Amino acid sequence: MTQLLTSPATIQHNKELAAIFKKMSDCYKYLGNKERFRAIAYETASKTLSNLDVPVDIYHDDIKKLDELKGVGESIAAKIIEYLDDGSINAFEQLKHKVPYRLLDLLEIEGIGPATIRKISENLNILTLEEFKNKIIKEKIESIEGVNKTQMKNILSALKITIKIEKRILLKKAIEIGNNILSQIKNMAGVLKTELAGSIRRKKETIGDIDIVILAEKKHNKSIINKFITLPIVKEVISAGNRKASVVLKEEEIKADIQIVSKEEYGASLLYFTGSKEHNIALRSLVKKKGWKLNEYGLFDIKKNCKIAGESENSIYEKLGLKFIPPEIRLGKNEFIREYNINE
Repeated sequence: MTQLLTSPATIQHNKELAAIFKKMSDCYKYLGNKERFRAIAYETASKTLSNLDVPVDIYHDDIKKLDELKGVGESIAAKIIEYLDDGSINAFEQLKHKVPYRLLDLLEIEGIGPATIRKISENLNILTLEEFKNKIIKEKIESIEGVNKTQMKNILSALKITIKIEKRILLKKAIEIGNNILSQIKNMAGVLKTELAGSIRRKKETIGDIDIVILAEKKHNKSIINKFITLPIVKEVISAGNRKASVVLKEEEIKADIQIVSKEEYGASLLYFTGSKEHNIALRSLVKKKGWKLNEYGLFDIKKNCKIAGESENSIYEKLGLKFIPPEIRLGKNEFIREYNINE
């Protein structure tokens, strides 16, 4: 059975691009008044994509159509197409190096603007949120020049949540916790198959969160989500949607994410959520050369407008003329050439 590229599932790219353009707007805001028009343009484009009720994929390779969308000029339209093709935007990657990008998450805190982040970065001589947290905790900093008491209170309050969520644990412990969750999920009505993904599946030495992909009958999705977020092992619910949920566990206070998918999507989702991000981008590059498209929902033939693989990871690798690449070496470096003699 084929699946059209205009499936509602591909609306995920609207959200991804909206998030990227919001980040680009934040970067330009940080750079100051000279970049205010770019900041406004990318923020407008972000809102347009967030509110778009059709997948942006339908405008693929049609800059004129994209240009007709509110706030999407020719330059931003080209970046949308670049992302749909490659899974990344070069201008965004370059922009990250012009600002303390990993500090910009502080903009999500009420009352914190670009000027405040600039003062924090300059006064503490830091570039990342991790450096900021470490400096605050180790040096017990309660005030920063140019940051008022309310702002500081809001920052410290938010950091407690961030620290809790970003904690890392050893692989052995993560596998133990992950398998415990799997055993409980497998007993839920409608669950056909479930597997650990992410850095656990890649066997990284330390783990920041636990990713789980679940194959289930669609009619049971809501029930599975509700049962998952009310498990006794859950300390705090971060988010819960129709197919996704994110929680903080009582044990080790580590974050756990689940993604519920259909049979046709299972392999593609497992591949996507296993990563690494660099490996996924390298795969997309190979896919693009064939005139195809790969995302978490499957491998698609753009010209024929149909899905050609996705039920299993192996089906995707086979279509690309690759042998199965074990998760442990999915680094996005030279695993295609070194291990499998693939000539890109």
